[in-house]
Amino acid sequence: MLFGAGAGTLVGFACGGGDDSRPAVLEHVAREVAVPAFAALHERAEATVAAIDALCAGPDATTLAAAQDAWSEGRDAWARVLPFGFGPLPPELNALDFWPVRVDTVEEAVAGAPDAADAAYLGTLGVSAKGMPALEYLLWGEAEGAALAALQAEGGARRCGYARALAADIAARTDAVAAAWSGEYADALASAGSGSAVYDSLKAGLDEVVNKSIDACLTMVKGKLDNPLGNLTGAAEDPSLMESRFSGRTRADLQANLAGVWAVYHGADPEAPAAGISVLVRELDPALDDRVRTQYARAGEVLAAVPEPMTAALVADRTAVQLARDELDTFRRLLKLDVASTLGVTLALSDNDGD
Repeated sequence: MLFGAGAGTLVGFACGGGDDSRPAVLEHVAREVAVPAFAALHERAEATVAAIDALCAGPDATTLAAAQDAWSEGRDAWARVLPFGFGPLPPELNALDFWPVRVDTVEEAVAGAPDAADAAYLGTLGVSAKGMPALEYLLWGEAEGAALAALQAEGGARRCGYARALAADIAARTDAVAAAWSGEYADALASAGSGSAVYDSLKAGLDEVVNKSIDACLTMVKGKLDNPLGNLTGAAEDPSLMESRFSGRTRADLQANLAGVWAVYHGADPEAPAAGISVLVRELDPALDDRVRTQYARAGEVLAAVPEPMTAALVADRTAVQLARDELDTFRRLLKLDVASTLGVTLALSDNDGD
């Protein structure tokens, strides 16, 4: 289905040459947003490996806190690449971010691990025993103090070795994705319609970027909030379905997701003039750009008002969590129904987006 095929939109993008802002926008998104975001993700993944090395060498409250901080910083970087769920990332998604965590599966993997778990051992396991959420569980446990107690108990060295193997696997996978983006994939998106090996037109490149930003918002609304709220099934609230529940940073993940989408829309520097998709929207419909900006601010404000841990707020203050979900969905719908239409984007409809 093609939206936005109105005369104004087509004329706005048909002038060519210096009048078409799409090449500059796609280059900015590729080289100034995506490439640095994936580089930061890999850098923080390597820092997590180093922190867990220190933890395994001397498991105590200080080294555990440092490892938890490193994981959280890496998680923040991961959340910001959500709108780049295309190109080299999809093959790595499940191995990096399988959730909700299957605690029994992770514990079985720890129990069966050799004294020095490595990539070969991880290769025998399914994705439910790997990735950032599994590592989160090992660093926090299901109750306060549980992780440190387990690391200091008999078998703690094996447990920490498995955590270290997970961290190393995450670092290797993020390295591969970051390398692909810093090389051929940034070139492919930046050169859409001008010799790109992936995108034969500027429209194809723009469609990819806008659709994946919409998909990112859909993941936030449907996957990360509707499921635990019980909105899709009518079931009771279920905190176990929330992302990053062991670390208590469910809200922080969502805030970083929103910031990642905003970097695509506004540009890499939130304090600088717009350089992202906003440039194109502003050229065609300044009032729509204002509406998007107002709704982004509203969604961020309401989300920030939900107390952490969000798993507790889900039960104690469901209304606040539902309101955050609704404001994020309003932002998503603006991108899908208004921005996409204005830009002439061909929507890749999700099976369950409900619009």
